[in-house]
Formats: sequence, C-alpha cells, structure tokens
Amino acid sequence: LAMLLKTMIHFLAMTQLILKASKLKNTHSISNIPGDKSISHRAIILGSLANNTSIFQNFLMSEDCLHTVKIFQQLSIPITLNKENKTVTIQGQGLYGLKPCETQLDVGNSGTGIRLITGILAAQSFPTTISGDHSIEKRPMKRIITPLSNMGASITGISIEGKTDIYPPLHIHPSKINAVNYTLPVASAQVKSALLFASLFSKNPSTIIEPESCRNHTEIMLQNFGADIHIAGKSITCSGKNELSNPYKKTITIPSDFSSAAFFIVLACLIPNSNWTLKHIGINPTRGTLIDILIQMGATITLKNKNTQDMEPFADIEIKGSELHNIEIPKESIPFIIDEIPVLAIAGLFAKGTLIVKNAKELRVKESDRIKTTKALIEAFGGSIKEYEDGFSLIGQSSILPSPVIIQSQGDHRIAMSGAIGALASQRDITIHNTDCIKTSFPNFENLIKDALL
Repeated sequence: LAMLLKTMIHFLAMTQLILKASKLKNTHSISNIPGDKSISHRAIILGSLANNTSIFQNFLMSEDCLHTVKIFQQLSIPITLNKENKTVTIQGQGLYGLKPCETQLDVGNSGTGIRLITGILAAQSFPTTISGDHSIEKRPMKRIITPLSNMGASITGISIEGKTDIYPPLHIHPSKINAVNYTLPVASAQVKSALLFASLFSKNPSTIIEPESCRNHTEIMLQNFGADIHIAGKSITCSGKNELSNPYKKTITIPSDFSSAAFFIVLACLIPNSNWTLKHIGINPTRGTLIDILIQMGATITLKNKNTQDMEPFADIEIKGSELHNIEIPKESIPFIIDEIPVLAIAGLFAKGTLIVKNAKELRVKESDRIKTTKALIEAFGGSIKEYEDGFSLIGQSSILPSPVIIQSQGDHRIAMSGAIGALASQRDITIHNTDCIKTSFPNFENLIKDALL
C-alpha cells in the first residue's frame, strides 16, 4: 500500500512545460542563476560537522538541497533558512554531534545527497535508514557500499531480480570506521566524497586514489575547514585527526551553479549575433571544462571580474553567438563535464560535423540512463545520433525538423532543460512532459527563460 501511495504521489507531481516558438534577446544579462548545488550540499554537511557556526549566502533553495537541510535537522543540527535572501545558518555540533532519528531519512531526488550522507552515517553509533524518491530507488549503491564496507561499515539495501547491484532504501548499522587505501574503479566525485567523509571518523589516514581527476569541492571545503587532508596528484589522504572548524569571520558566498549556467551558455552560443553575460558563476577548474570544450568547438567565451575571496572562485561569463563545429571529446575531460553532456549534445545538434562522446558510461546511472535519454532527445529534434555502451556519436545539422517537439524527460532535470534549450535555439514549439524534476536543481529556470525572450 505504501509503495502504491508513493507511486500515485509521484504520478500526481508530474507536470509539463510548454514553450512556443519565440525570438530571444541578442543582448542579455543574467544575474540570478541559483547557487551551486554541489557546494550547497557540502555546506550543510561540513557546517553540521564543524564545531562552530557557519553562514552561507546564495544557498541553493532547491528540493534536493532542502532535503539535505531537513536530514541534518532530523539528526539534531540547528539550521536556519532565510529563503528570501538565500542564506543558511548552521550551528555545527562537531564530528560526533549527530543524534539518532527515528524516521527514515529522505534525500528526495538527490544522488549526491544519498551517497555523501551515507558516508557520514556509516560512522555513527546509531542505526539509520536513508532513501529517496522513485528515481533514487533505482540508483546503484554498491559503488559506495563496497568501499565503505572495507572501512568497517555495515550497510544493507534492496536487491532487484535480474540485477547485481544494491539499491535504496539503505539500512546503516552502527560501526567503527577503519582507515583504507582504495582506488576508485571510475572517477566519481560522489564516491570519493563519501569515503572522505567516512575517513573523518578514523584517527588513521585513508588514501583515495582517482583513476582520473574529477570535481574537488569536497577536498577544497575540507581544507578550508581544517581537516587533516593532503593531496598529491590523484592521491588524497584524509583522517579525523583534526576537528573541523569554520575559519571565516564572515558570511561565505556560494558561487552560482556552473552546471545550471551551462544551459544558458549553450543557448547564447547558438543565437546569431548574441552577446550575453552570466554573472557570479562558479569557475572551479573541475567544473568549467565545458567552456574549454565549447571554445574548441569555435565558441567565443570570455571570463570577466574574477573573484577568489571566498572558498571557491567565481566570475562573469560573456558569451557571443558563434558558428560551432563538432569534435571528439577528450577522455580526460569527461569526468568534468558529465552533467553537461545532455546540453552539449544540443550544441552538437546545431554544429557542423560529428560530435563523439566516449568513456562516459557513468551517464547510464544518473537520474535517467542519460545515453538513452539524450539519444531520444536528439531524435525528437530530427537529429542523427548513434548510441554506444559508453557514449554516442551525433551528426550535427543532420535534420532539424520544423515540426513541434514532444519530449519525455523520464524525470531527469537535465534532459528536460536541455530540451527547452534546443527548442529555443531552433525557435520551435515544444512540450516537455514530467518537468517537476527541474525544481530539484533550478527552481527559477522557467522565469529566466521568460526574461530572455523578446
């Protein structure tokens, strides 16, 4: 009955976005891209584990991040939100300040939330259960359960007939965490972060080795909060020898989310004679690789007004309309653009030549199977795309049909928003089904689209 009720609620929550063919402004400035989702999650986690108070502004007030806030409130951390000015105040209780919660913890739609928070819960002296929505219950968790078990964690989950992985809800039993040396099978910031957070509960150092470098927000924030963490190339060593403490005597600014800005960066590239500026966007080198890729494809993009005063750098990004040509994406770039690949495919749809994406099997286990859903997205526009196990090849300008487009988002916010960008760039009518998912990361996406129309 509970499962049926959950399914009904999920169905009722589904919405659709209908956009009519419209012209866009040639000159435009956007100053309210939401705060970075990855940093917002980590702000709550590290602020809670610190031994003093932290205040973050430009916090992302999206469903995903608000679920993380609620979870740590349920674990007895005093957290105050001011949604009007996008500020969060966290009264940290120290590494051992979490207290048990009698109810199941709910991450909503957040894969980042469940994996990072499980790394913390694995080290607690009390049991917890953590899960999320219908999509989360399909996300594979063995990638964190195996290495956390090697550290002494005791985690059980759900087995699904015909599949070899383990799925939420995850039941986490009291454990003592030991140090580990672990090489990640694939580059994953979520897995890396789960292990680094668990390592904070052992006095002996753990070493995590990445096959390829990937997003480093966790390492940057741990360093800023005084953790015993050392980085040497692709090797990261961390222990719980030091207490965590917020060193800043001021409110910390979270940059605007680069992955959200990516949709409008691509759109601006595709508008003839455009000159758009996106303000205060995070430019962490492990996040902004899409800019490098688009420049290789012929885009004119410039960073202005760089700011490095807070934990993470940000800048204004100026984009001019450009004629793009497709390329093969370098293997080493894939971990840094994994979330931007759907909208990059939209850019490839309008570019000359063939866009080739390989070594991106990680796309299979996102909010949707993003190789399949990206293929369906491009085909809905009349594009020619071939699917591979670890990526796709897309022939640009193959056949962008003039007829209205209908997209099924499959509950994936990045597929839904990429569809909207494709329709705006081609000035076509589009209906995108199940767009409630956009609220998980970009609550004001529709408003920003309206602001960009003539």
